[in-house]
Amino acid sequence: MDNMTPVQFAWNEFANSTHVLFEVQPDDRPLDQFIDFRNSVLDGVEADKFLVDLDNEWRSTLANQPDIENALLLELQAFPKAIEVAKATKDTEESPKGFRNRWLSRAATVAGSVKDICKENTYARLALTLFEELCRLFKRSE
Repeated sequence: MDNMTPVQFAWNEFANSTHVLFEVQPDDRPLDQFIDFRNSVLDGVEADKFLVDLDNEWRSTLANQPDIENALLLELQAFPKAIEVAKATKDTEESPKGFRNRWLSRAATVAGSVKDICKENTYARLALTLFEELCRLFKRSE
C-alpha cells in the first residue's frame, strides 16, 4: 500500500515484527494444524482492506483526542523496536518458550489496545480479535 498513514505504517511494522512469534514448534506438532489459520489471520491484518478500515476507525474515534492517539501510536511503534532488542539481548538461560510466551502476551496487549478504538463488527475489529486468538493459540505453558 502506497502512502500509508502513520497508524497504517506503525501497524504494518508491528504485524511484521510478530511473525517470529508464530513459527512452527518442533516440540508441539499438533500446533501445525493451525498453520493455515495463522497464515489467514496474518494475511488479514496485513491486507489493504484491514489497513483502510483501521485508518477509518482510528480517525473517527480519535479525531479530537490527540493525546490518546499519540499514546496508542507510541505503543504500536515501540513493539517492533522492543522485540528487536529482546532478540539481541535474550538471556541464554531463558527457554525459547518463555521468550515466545512473553512476547505473544505483549503482542496481544498491543492488538487489544488498537481493537478498543474500533466499533463492533468492523473488519478491523474482527481481524484484531482473530489476531488476539492466534496469540493465545501459539502461547503455551512451559
